[in-house]
Amino acid sequence: MKRPSGGYTLTEVLFTTVLIGVIGLLIYSLLITGTILGAKNTATNTAHQQARMAMLQMVQDLHSAISLPQLIDTHGSPMPAPSPGASPSNAQGISFQLWSQGPYRIAADRTVSDNTVLIEIPAVNPAPIPGQRLIVPTHQIEDDITAVSGPSSPVGGYVQYTLTLTHTLQYVDPASNIPRGAAISGTGSPTFYNISCYIADRCSYIVTNQQLQWHGPTTHKAFSSLGSDIMSPTPFSIPTTPAGALYYRIVAAIDLSTTDSQYSHRGFKSANILLNGQVPARARLTTYQ
Repeated sequence: MKRPSGGYTLTEVLFTTVLIGVIGLLIYSLLITGTILGAKNTATNTAHQQARMAMLQMVQDLHSAISLPQLIDTHGSPMPAPSPGASPSNAQGISFQLWSQGPYRIAADRTVSDNTVLIEIPAVNPAPIPGQRLIVPTHQIEDDITAVSGPSSPVGGYVQYTLTLTHTLQYVDPASNIPRGAAISGTGSPTFYNISCYIADRCSYIVTNQQLQWHGPTTHKAFSSLGSDIMSPTPFSIPTTPAGALYYRIVAAIDLSTTDSQYSHRGFKSANILLNGQVPARARLTTYQ
């Protein structure tokens, strides 16, 4: 008898092909979903870690500040404080001052019309540089240094520098219409007062092009940018108390919310994460910004 030839029918082949396709599609869907979830979790964790590091750095700097923080715009110009009872205004950045050098001794008298100050510092110390800030707490003299001349010949291990300031030692503050500064007298005979001064660095954190950037002495920081992909153009604010006064408890908080608009229809979004650091305001050397 003739043996019938074996094989698959067309129906069997089509059924098998469809079954393999369905199983492959399910496996692919599981793999792509797992890949997307893994990538988004990694991105969320990276953003969380980046925000935490930025907050810790800002808290440390604010704790070390010798001035009250001030809101600034993207160019570093100060923004006006909110009126009592008004909501705190948001800004692109925040500025403050960090101690750099001193205390040093003022070596010569100056009148209110002078815009230079002669200081005496140890010869081994670095010279002040333009852009830093001179602070004389006892005379309410606080001004930016525009030029530095010197040093003089060392005497007893000390040298002298002449610092040129932006304003005269006494001028009327246009913002408050209040006179600032005073004449320096008594550094020589017969009183020989020791009038101390300090050198400070004006520092700031500013959000530019969605990056949190550090502006200050590069010798103090190994970074220039602390974060990226910051969507809020004005993330800084100084809160107010119920009475309307500015709340200077020195708070650094980050409200982190991560999402991806390309995948929002799949429901892959992370919850908001609030990082908060609070330190007490320390004794200040400066009165003005």
